[in-house]
Amino acid sequence: MGSVGETKPVERIIKTDLHQYGKRRRTDGPYADNLDLDVLVIGAGFGGAYSLHQLRKQGFNTVLYDAGTSFGGTWRWVSCPRGVPRPAG
Repeated sequence: MGSVGETKPVERIIKTDLHQYGKRRRTDGPYADNLDLDVLVIGAGFGGAYSLHQLRKQGFNTVLYDAGTSFGGTWRWVSCPRGVPRPAG
């Protein structure tokens, strides 16, 4: 037993397989199993967000799905793309 104010280190688990990212946050709304969709857009990067906008504008029942928690695609996950040097400093 530790003393008051003593903290225990948090164990961090590194995800190595794609299925580990597949935790369902909810089972209603766009996460429901029985969705009636015309189009499912995979990826919330620039192309996915634009596709979602255009398809909804044309009247399609469309849902956008991304492994991340927000928009941004590669630019959200990688702060600098490969082949582009990082700024010095």
